[in-house]
Amino acid sequence: MNIIYVVPWAICETESIYVKKVNGDNIPAPEKGSAVDDWCIRNVIPNPDRRSKDIYAIVDVYNGYKENLNEKGMSVFSLSNSVEKLEELGYVKATETEADHIRKKVLKLDKTSKK
Repeated sequence: MNIIYVVPWAICETESIYVKKVNGDNIPAPEKGSAVDDWCIRNVIPNPDRRSKDIYAIVDVYNGYKENLNEKGMSVFSLSNSVEKLEELGYVKATETEADHIRKKVLKLDKTSKK
């Protein structure tokens, strides 16, 4: 089973989806609200293709800790989801096919194809 961490948009490149695939056999399954790479997991979605046991973890790079920070009286001064930061952490730009699958089947953003 792979865990596919998905960053739906980066600050400098909102058209692309960035992904990081991790072998999930030896690590605990991601949970909504848990921390990953200084961010927070917004949602965990099983692969729409039921033959695959992969899990998509949608990473919230903007508001992940907002509630926790507010409780502690803290605020966010900067965001760290630039393309360079993502690449440093092992995220890569999804292929066109993979990005299309994530948009349509996982995030359910595109109800009809644009092409």
